[in-house]
Formats: sequence, C-alpha cells, structure tokens
Amino acid sequence: MRRVIRISTIVILSIAFVAWLATMVVSYVVCRQLTHPARKPVTETPAIEGLAYQSIRFPSRVDHLSLSGWLIPAAIKTDRIVIEAHGYRQNRVLDHPALPVAKALHDAGFAVLMFDFRDEGDSPGSEVSVGEYEVRDLLGAIDYAHAQGYTEVGVIGYSMGAATALEATALDPRVDATIADSPFANLQTYLQQNMGTWTKLPAFPFDAEIFWEAQHIFHLDAAAVDPLKDLASAKPRPILLIAGEADTTIPMQNSEELYAELKHNPDDSLWIVPKAVHVGAYDVEPSPYLHRVVQFFSTYLPRAR
Repeated sequence: MRRVIRISTIVILSIAFVAWLATMVVSYVVCRQLTHPARKPVTETPAIEGLAYQSIRFPSRVDHLSLSGWLIPAAIKTDRIVIEAHGYRQNRVLDHPALPVAKALHDAGFAVLMFDFRDEGDSPGSEVSVGEYEVRDLLGAIDYAHAQGYTEVGVIGYSMGAATALEATALDPRVDATIADSPFANLQTYLQQNMGTWTKLPAFPFDAEIFWEAQHIFHLDAAAVDPLKDLASAKPRPILLIAGEADTTIPMQNSEELYAELKHNPDDSLWIVPKAVHVGAYDVEPSPYLHRVVQFFSTYLPRAR
C-alpha cells in the first residue's frame, strides 16, 4: 500500500510540475510578445497634411539610443514647440490625432516634433517597456528641442505615450504644459486589473507568472511607471487629461484618478468625451479636439516677449 501511495504521489507531483511548466512556457511566450510587438512601418509623412518637415535623429537620455523622428518647423521663427508621444504598438503617425494635431499646431504658430519610441517605427531598440524606458526617449526629445533653441515646450501623448508624457512632466521641470489622451494612472495596478485585455488568458495562473517573468526575465518593473504618484510630488504644470467614456482598453477611471490627484492646480482640466473609445476622442469630436489642443498650448506656452 505504501508503495502505491508513493507512486501515486510521484505521478501527481509530476503531472503538477508539467502543468506548471507548461503555463510558465505559455506565459513566457505571451510576455515576450507583449514586450516585443511587431514593428509597424512609418508609411505616411507630414507631407500628407501639406507640412514641410525635417528628418531628425536624437539620443534618448541615459542610454543614448539614436531615435528617429521629424521636426516640423513653424512658419515663422518661434521658441514654442510641442512634442507628440505615440501609443503602444504604434509609431509616430498611427495614432489618429497625430498628424491632424501636428497640422493644427503648425497652423497656430508652433513647431512640432514627432518621433518613434524605442523598438517601434524606425527607432532602434530590443524591447517595449510601456513607459519604464520610453520616458528616457521622451526626455531625449525634450533635450533635443532645447538644444535647437525651443524654450517653451509642450507635450501631447496618446495611451502609453500619454502616461509617458506625465512621467516626463514629473521628471523634467522644463516641460511647460502637457496633454494626456487616454493615460493609465499606474501601470502595475492597471495591468493587475486588465492583463486579460492584452493576453486573452485566464487571470489564474497566468497574470502572476507574466508579472514574475516580466520582472525577472525581461527586467521590467511595472511599479516604476506611476504617474499618479510621481506627479503628486512634481512641480505643478498645466495638464489636460482626455478620456473616452466608452474606453474599455484603459478605462476613463484612470484619468479621473489622475485628475483627482491634480485638481489642486486650477490650470489642470479633464475632458471626458461620450461614446469615445481608446484614444477615440478625436474621432468623435475632431474639431473640438483640435480646438482644445491648440487653445491649451496657446494659453500655457506663451510667445516670447
């Protein structure tokens, strides 16, 4: 009888180990896909909006990756520039508002800088971190803008780029005003609540395994991307949060949480757009969207006197 029990125990433990190993392999494959998404080529340029532009390269801050982008000069000399920051699995032109926003800002007298985050579009890199390292890229864009003589700097970001814009605002006091369209408030909390949106896997056991592998195999720390916490201790700057009421990818509650943290600053505002999905406010309200963006930066990036 003892022999039977011992053999049964070994069999059960072996089956459990194989099952656990199989889930870990699945988690690894999914985690790698999430952190190494297929690049999407840059197939349009600002010329489609009738804009002249310069192809540029500039280094990210800290690790000095040579990032690819465009500088769209203003029609007349200005010290005002707005930097656009794209979303996850996108590139500098794929977010629907990106080129229309560049056109509207250019026509209002701003220079615009558009670029690809690391491992996206035409920029080098081997991993997408959803903000942890992308903030270095955006800080590099801010450094580049200042090196070109632009002293009034605004940032507008979409989705991952929106959260990254908030992180860059917290880290660099030279950012004068920021628009965040569909940001998450805290990456770790967001992923804990919404991992299945991206993986299509059951929460148990995969969520915990993916978090563990992301940290210990891919060396990514979701807790490091925390706009809610970082902005609370940063120098106040005007921030416009935009959220879609029908956003199921990054629910509007993320923007509401951020606004609740920021509302001590009277220059901060929140615009929730009915029926808009993720980064969908422009699609629902294109003219009001562009008007708000231009008005916001015109107010908070004053012309040089």
